[in-house]
Amino acid sequence: MELMTRANSSSYEIVITGNIKTIIDGQSIKEAVAKAYQAQVGTPINLYIKDSFIITSSVIGFLIKATNVDKIPLHVIVGSQELYDMLSEMNLLDSMNVRKA
Repeated sequence: MELMTRANSSSYEIVITGNIKTIIDGQSIKEAVAKAYQAQVGTPINLYIKDSFIITSSVIGFLIKATNVDKIPLHVIVGSQELYDMLSEMNLLDSMNVRKA
């Protein structure tokens, strides 16, 4: 997995390429989201998951907490139809602010 971040005047973008499969990958995502939020509080964060067809349960839990409890303006944009369908079957599209790329 590779993770790239970039900020512009209207949003903060975190782009993930490759498969999310290890605990370290999940921790990297959590740290990137937390860092983006602290750097620009209130600015929308767009998390692009371009290739991965699955994400770990710890990342799912973190993203739900970030959007619903911590009220981080986070949007998850997925590139894989498989991942989108999985999140849809789990009824997580709304709670994680997921949309298809």
